[in-house]
Parts: sequence; C-alpha cells; structure tokens
Amino acid sequence: MHALAKRGHQVTVITTDPAFPKGHSPQNLTEIDVHDISYKIWNEFLKSERRQERDPQLNLRYIFVALNEIFEKQLKSPEVYELIHNKEKVFDLLFIETCVRPTLILSHIYKVPVIEMSSFGGIYETFETTGAPTNLLFYPLAHRERFNNLSIWEKILEFYAQYKDEQLYTELVKEEEGMLKKIFGSNIPGIRELKKNVQMLFLNVHPIWDFNRPVPPNIVYLGGLHQTPSKQLPQELQSYLDSSKNGVIYMSFGTNVEPSLLPSEKLEIFAKVFSKLPYNVLWKWNTDDSPERSNNVRTSKWFPQSDLLKHPNVKLFITQGGLQSSDEAITAGVPLIGVPIVGDQFFNVEHYVRLKIGIRLNIKSLTEDILENAIESIIKNDR
Repeated sequence: MHALAKRGHQVTVITTDPAFPKGHSPQNLTEIDVHDISYKIWNEFLKSERRQERDPQLNLRYIFVALNEIFEKQLKSPEVYELIHNKEKVFDLLFIETCVRPTLILSHIYKVPVIEMSSFGGIYETFETTGAPTNLLFYPLAHRERFNNLSIWEKILEFYAQYKDEQLYTELVKEEEGMLKKIFGSNIPGIRELKKNVQMLFLNVHPIWDFNRPVPPNIVYLGGLHQTPSKQLPQELQSYLDSSKNGVIYMSFGTNVEPSLLPSEKLEIFAKVFSKLPYNVLWKWNTDDSPERSNNVRTSKWFPQSDLLKHPNVKLFITQGGLQSSDEAITAGVPLIGVPIVGDQFFNVEHYVRLKIGIRLNIKSLTEDILENAIESIIKNDR
C-alpha cells in the first residue's frame, strides 16, 4: 500500500497496525486505525483457546467467528462508518484479506473489482474462487494441521476432515451474511455472488511452500515480499550478540500470539529450561511485566527480527510458526523449534519437519524434558 501511495495513488487503508503515528502519514495515504477493537476480540479468542481443548475443526470455526465479530466491530467504528456512508467517496480498486469474507461487501458498496490478499497460503475457498485445483493430497491447504508421511487411514481422515470443513464453510457463510444484512439491509448480494468481483489473488508465500501448485495467471505468489535489505543492528544488541560466546537462542511468538496469554505453567517450563542452558536467550515479550527469568534471559517488546536472525551467534529460533517468521529464519539459515498455537502455524511447522529444518512441539503436552531435549538436539546437530 505504501508503494502505491509513493507512486501518487490516493490510498485508504483500514488497518489493525498503522505504519505511521496518527497525523503523520503521507498526504495521499489515509490510515484508519482499528487496532484496539480488533485485538481486544482476538486476544479474548486466544484466551478461550488456552482454557479449552478443541479439535481442529472447532478451532477453524472459532477463528472465523472471531474474524466475523472483528469486522462487525470495525464497520461500526466511527471512522469506518463515516467512510462507507460517504456517498462522494470513490475508489477504483479494493484489496481485502481473503480469509475475512464479509469484507467483500465493500466491493458492492463501491462497485469496484477486488484483489484478494492472503497473509499466509490458501484455503479451500481461496482457490475455488480463482479457479485453481485443490487436490488435498498433492496440494495440502494452509489450514491443514498434518500432511507429512500420512498413512492410508490418516489420508482418509484428512479427506473426511476436508468434507467437514466444506460443510462448515457453508454454515459460516450464512452467519456472515446474517451479520452483513443486519448492518446493510436484506437487499445486499450474498457472499458467493460477491466473490464474482474477485479478479486476482495475491499469496504471501513462496510457491515451493505451496507444493508448486498449478495456478491460473490471476494467482500471484509474493513470498518474501516483506523482506528488506539487511540493516545494522542497534549497537547495544550487536554487542550483546557478539559477546554471547556460547550462542544465543531467540524466542518470539509473533504479533498474533501474545506470550503473556499462554498458560502460566507453560511459561514456567520455558523459564526453567532457559535457566539451565549455557546459551543466552532473547525473548520477545509483549508487556511491561516480564516473566520470571534467569540472568541469561533478556526480554524486549520488540527485536529487529530479520537482522537479528542473521547474526552468526544465533543458534536457534523458537517460534509459533508464523509464515513471515519462518521465511526470515530460512533466509538466515537458522534452525527452528515450532510451537504452533493457531491458524496456519500448524501447517508451517509441519513443513519444518518435512524439510528437516526444525522440530515440532505441542504446547499442550510440553514438558521441561521435551523442550530441553529439543533444544539440545538442534544446537548440537552439525547438519
């Protein structure tokens, strides 16, 4: 979006994470900040996930229910409400996040073509909309939790799970259309009709990560687009890394999973294991109240992750398995321990195992021994 603005286009972005402080964006770039209302609902969803054991299909349902609720709140926020009811406002093109289906209503309001964007890979309906094949065994979808070395019975179970997912999709569409009709009236088109406005699909993933799926020319893979040329690390961080003679472990659960929301007993496991290690640890932590930690552990709300991972003393990256984090670790050549929590993270961490670039751990069954053994097996592996 910033590149479009730099080229002179008038750009309006409804965003949970503004790139500029309020009032400091370029004149032709308008950012509508919906951070607080969006993350409030999302964090409540993550907390509920922490308290309950859920199967993958229920997990998928709750994700889309949360996204539907988030978009409803966004539509009712003052700035967004004013925008969509401004009859003089005209747009030529609409970019939307593909997994938030109700956003398609904006294509009806503004009578514009749509480019869907996925911040991860594709799911069933993503490819269905743009005419790409979705053979489950040859080209697993990004919401599948397992695809590596499946037995015949496990493959049958995956087909059954996909069948159930397609039934779930139909149910969710009805719920999402109900929300839209409540706000815009009963005469609006259905979501399946609105999907006809979609002209292109941008996927923020490398085609190899998507099993070299055959796709029509209106699907464009943009994997690695977020990566920028290397920058010099802040001097204090550079000195810390340089002086860590035994090496450094970096742990971050990205932006969608706040570590403070993880069960306290699991956080205690990380803290205890880290205290036993001869390595220094950099732990991305989201609040001012840091977790209990030993002297070899340093926390911060932010690290220059991409550049940090390229330092030769970084021996291991412990991650939730986000796509961008995975991409940056692969670029830097850093091995991974994936602890997936939600969404496509399970799919990405399954890739670690398939490509032999990391280990997959289950947060629910995590123990001190399991974590310590995983760390030592990776760091002491010369491969």
